[in-house]
Amino acid sequence: MRRVSATLRGRARARGHAGTTTPPPANSTGTCAQMQPPPRGSIQVIRGDGASVGTVIVFHCPAGHQMLGSGLLTCSWKGSTAEWSSGTPTCKSVPPQDMFGFKVAVIASIVSSAIILLMSVAFLTCCLMKCVKRSERQHADRATQLWLQLRGEDLETVQAAYLGLKGLHNSSRGESGSRPSQAHDNHSFTRSDLL
Repeated sequence: MRRVSATLRGRARARGHAGTTTPPPANSTGTCAQMQPPPRGSIQVIRGDGASVGTVIVFHCPAGHQMLGSGLLTCSWKGSTAEWSSGTPTCKSVPPQDMFGFKVAVIASIVSSAIILLMSVAFLTCCLMKCVKRSERQHADRATQLWLQLRGEDLETVQAAYLGLKGLHNSSRGESGSRPSQAHDNHSFTRSDLL
């Protein structure tokens, strides 16, 4: 509350030229009429004793009420008398239809936040599914590429290793182009055999 008081004090300086105050007129009491809080409201004295010249007071209205008039009053000299800067404010209750608009705004913001959250989750899910599908496709492409490579280039070598047959190419014995006389079964390979 000190911060509010300090702020209000800075605003409620006595009016005059170049920061000087107007001197009090001769033969005057230098007090304003005692202020009463508005109905359903409260009053707070920020500076002074509540009625003397230089006193600053603030009015407050409770929740569900709106202040009509100035909430900050200062007692100062006006001519030869001390007067408040304005009249006493009043606290008017806020009609229910005004609260209805506020409730609608709160509900609309909650619904829009939920929609944004839902759309974000949907977007992230789609991105994740796309990454998983891409990974599966790359895996399938690698398996297909490996199969085609094995099938095209090293089929005989893979068959020999798979069947345990060695020496299909007897180039070390000096037999050019001749195949060994050993018999073997002709096995076919499937993709699942190699993976």
